[in-house]
Amino acid sequence: MGAQEGNVITFYDIPSRAPSGTWSPNAWKTRFALGFKGVPHKTQWVEFPDVAQTIKAINGAPTSKLPDGSDFYTLPVISDPNVPGKTPTVISDSWNIALYLDKHFPSAPLLIPPGTAILQEIYTEKVEELFLAPAAGLIVSLVPSVLNEGSLDYFIKTREFVFGKKLEELAPVGPVRDAALKGLEANLGKIAGLLDKYGEGREQLFIAGDEAIYADLLFAAFLEWIKIVAEKEVWSHIKTWHGGRWERFLTTVEQKYGQL
Repeated sequence: MGAQEGNVITFYDIPSRAPSGTWSPNAWKTRFALGFKGVPHKTQWVEFPDVAQTIKAINGAPTSKLPDGSDFYTLPVISDPNVPGKTPTVISDSWNIALYLDKHFPSAPLLIPPGTAILQEIYTEKVEELFLAPAAGLIVSLVPSVLNEGSLDYFIKTREFVFGKKLEELAPVGPVRDAALKGLEANLGKIAGLLDKYGEGREQLFIAGDEAIYADLLFAAFLEWIKIVAEKEVWSHIKTWHGGRWERFLTTVEQKYGQL
């Protein structure tokens, strides 16, 4: 890591039985961001039921409110012990973490260059609309297959409450899943068209040109989630679509920024 273990950022993540340990798309956003910035860090694994008490114990902030008005705590979170004269600085939410990394590690390439925040947010919303929303049902039902026992019941109960149905009903094998995959392929084609529209006649993997910025890492995080959780069921299809560009895109991000 190039720094003593006790002086590096602590990255709080949810573990799994996947070879990399990490699997959550939100965690991958921050993991790619740390790799992009070249920031030394260590990982502290926290099972789902322990997230709230862990974040409260380090004075981390909630990221939203539950319907009853109580605080809702989520990962990723980072804790930085290196701010002079202060107790460790704790940052919640992947977007806030990206802003923090740019501010406190300004010599590295910027995740959110000046003047791009609104544009990146608009692009991310488009990706979520065209890709994440239709993919969610396909993937969420398969997440339990990679979770540790300590997180399994929590995940199933909370996601079935959110979706209002059993996880296995979200994207059953057969016509429903086939239709979802076909729609997903069409929507990814729209994103490819949007990128290549400004690629001057060549394939453009990143929205700003030859180098990634934060919105690209968000998109890659969604793809990484699918690759880990549903490699056979979904990723095996996605990686062949549109001339294999999504596999090229994800491989590029993994190789450059995917430090664990």
